[in-house]
Amino acid sequence: MTIGELAQLAGVNPRTLRYYERIGLLTPSSRTEAGYRVYSPGDADRLAFIRRAQSVGLSLAEIADVIALRDTGTVPCRHVRALAEAKVSEIDVRVADLQQLRADLVRLREAAREAETDCVQASSICIAFEESTQPPS
Repeated sequence: MTIGELAQLAGVNPRTLRYYERIGLLTPSSRTEAGYRVYSPGDADRLAFIRRAQSVGLSLAEIADVIALRDTGTVPCRHVRALAEAKVSEIDVRVADLQQLRADLVRLREAAREAETDCVQASSICIAFEESTQPPS
């Protein structure tokens, strides 16, 4: 299949496929005499894997590592498990940060509601910030 056909099948732009080729993620099975890329069903499967891996947060570099392991005959599942564990840990940290941010914003909203009548003081832009938040460290 041509680059356009594979791109349409996968729902990506042909430029994406050229980029994947440039960084070594996806190599066309062959080229025509005119130099056009020709992709096989196996190439389509590899592209589907790349898209699924991206959808769960793996970077292209991480995907390249998984593919390289597979291409050398190593079963990459242990590596994938380690990647997934690291991603879950990163998400846990981000969730905690977002929960803290939400709590800070709720406090700010309440302080602003209570301070609506005297929000402006000579030394303050909005007193609600001073009453509800800590200065950044």
